[in-house]
Amino acid sequence: MNSLNLQEPSPLPGGNAVVPRLKYERTGFDYVILAAAYLLMPVGLVLALLRLMTTHYKNYRRPTNLNLLMHVFIGGFVELSIAMFSSALNGEFGTSELVSTLILIAIMFLTPAFILASVTAKAKYTLSKLNTSYIELIQNKNIRHIGSISERIGQSESDVRRDVQYLKDKGLLDIDVALSEGRQTREPSAANQGYPESTSGFGGTGRTQASGQQIPAQPQSPPQLPKSIRCPGCGAQNTVLPSQSKSCDYCGTKIPYN
Repeated sequence: MNSLNLQEPSPLPGGNAVVPRLKYERTGFDYVILAAAYLLMPVGLVLALLRLMTTHYKNYRRPTNLNLLMHVFIGGFVELSIAMFSSALNGEFGTSELVSTLILIAIMFLTPAFILASVTAKAKYTLSKLNTSYIELIQNKNIRHIGSISERIGQSESDVRRDVQYLKDKGLLDIDVALSEGRQTREPSAANQGYPESTSGFGGTGRTQASGQQIPAQPQSPPQLPKSIRCPGCGAQNTVLPSQSKSCDYCGTKIPYN
């Protein structure tokens, strides 16, 4: 069971890409960590760090792991605050000592919790952009090679395979979408719509119509160069420029370029 659930995506203006909205869908072990965070903070901290070390390499787990750590620090503040109030009610120390101690506890626990909340929000935003990039490349631009996607997004190929499977599981990509290993030699472009390019096993490329009939490439004629031509009048050699004629330097006979 994955840590995040993608709600209905919202369309981007001016395009077909989507930005998935993320919410937390926790596993059973995540709820154990939350309970430990608010009941016995040290245990919750150990479990949260263990969860982070074993799953943080997965892109979709990062926001949830950071959020769990944030709850651990909030839980520590709550536990110590309750203990301080109980001690104050039993007359162990006065109000001023209680207030100063609570301020110190808040600085120690709520400051890292606030930082983790900010980092979690950035991680969720980054994950949304990453998922949008996958959908844009695979679904809208029809790029189906893992190596090409890896280069464009900046993720390793193993991350690409894992992230794409995650998006399929969440219904944001068609389950039948198949990716190939390696890189595309030529990527589809708007200029070739209706005439997709196909690569052959011999290294050549050619355009094919939608019906599948191949259109042969038009051969290009080599450029014309100046050449030396013998004068028909006197036999002297003269250099004649392409598509021009020249009068012989010796007898004046007109020499055409042919």
